[in-house]
Amino acid sequence: MARIQTRQGMKRTTYTATVRMKGFAPLARTFDTKGEAKAWAADIEKEMRMGRYQDARPAEKLTFAEVLNRYLEQVSTTKRPNSERRDRDSVQAILNGFGPEIALSSINAQRLAAYRDARMKTISPSTIQKEFALLSHMFNIASREWGLAVDNPVRKVSRPKIRNGRTRFLTKEEAQRLLDCAKTSKNEKLYPYLLVMMHTGMRPSEAAGLRWGDVDLDARLVKLQTTKTDMRYVPLTKMAESALRSMRPGGATKDMYVFLPKSRMDSAEITYVPCHYFKRSFTTARAKAGLEDVHLHDLRHTAASHLLMSGVDIRTLAEILGHKTLQMVLRYTHLLNDHKLKAVEGINSLGLE
Repeated sequence: MARIQTRQGMKRTTYTATVRMKGFAPLARTFDTKGEAKAWAADIEKEMRMGRYQDARPAEKLTFAEVLNRYLEQVSTTKRPNSERRDRDSVQAILNGFGPEIALSSINAQRLAAYRDARMKTISPSTIQKEFALLSHMFNIASREWGLAVDNPVRKVSRPKIRNGRTRFLTKEEAQRLLDCAKTSKNEKLYPYLLVMMHTGMRPSEAAGLRWGDVDLDARLVKLQTTKTDMRYVPLTKMAESALRSMRPGGATKDMYVFLPKSRMDSAEITYVPCHYFKRSFTTARAKAGLEDVHLHDLRHTAASHLLMSGVDIRTLAEILGHKTLQMVLRYTHLLNDHKLKAVEGINSLGLE
């Protein structure tokens, strides 16, 4: 049973409720009315008896920075290298916006909305989405696994929509132009690198980070162990297999990179984002081909679009690309309107005598 103490002050009377229950630290709070004190104590005792009570005091002593840094050390370090690096960049930006001394308990929907609006002046909606996804996960982990009595204020804040209007893919003629220009590059690995991406749909850094131990030329399969999602096997076309076989050095070991020189792996930039090694040579090749609007990632779109046009079903395409949901693959279907128009010509004569 809670104890209610009445304190008569010079200007007002207050009521302090103290709850003591076995297995919990004593808890006290002061109210202006006796009814409020009794109601609060009854609620706390009920939560304790049902095993749902969480002491808010530990969370009130923490700063926002302390909890974010705990997330980096305990959660982000279990993620893929690129994801961990992105988390650290996001946390740095968030702390720059809120300051290192703000209390965790002070983070609410209003502050988050103000942060969102300020950030939107300088960064893209996708960056805000990533930062808010990290914050939401952090609050959920803090509540479920760290025993902190915190709500998730991110749920109450609307996030900017990401407009995926730009999904560029190359026609066969454009792909040939780009590959022809890549053949003349000073970077001898550029041509097979671009070709393999076009023929497999791998992400730029997935392809750039390949090691010979990941490649089974006889089975025409690539095992991608470090991906954005889960490990997957990617089939090779005969042309991709031939290109890889022709460039494989004698005595190649499993740890040797297929496309990257070992000397460049000391660079932190190349380690985290392997495709950056091809940034300069690709920019030169696409300019020569008159394709300045094409990005490396568009070669993945190119593979996906041409696979769809060749009749590959959506589920198989999702497995090849490594998408967890079919929704990610459906974004490509709107690009194939001309292909669809030709397809329906097959039933054009229905109803005609």
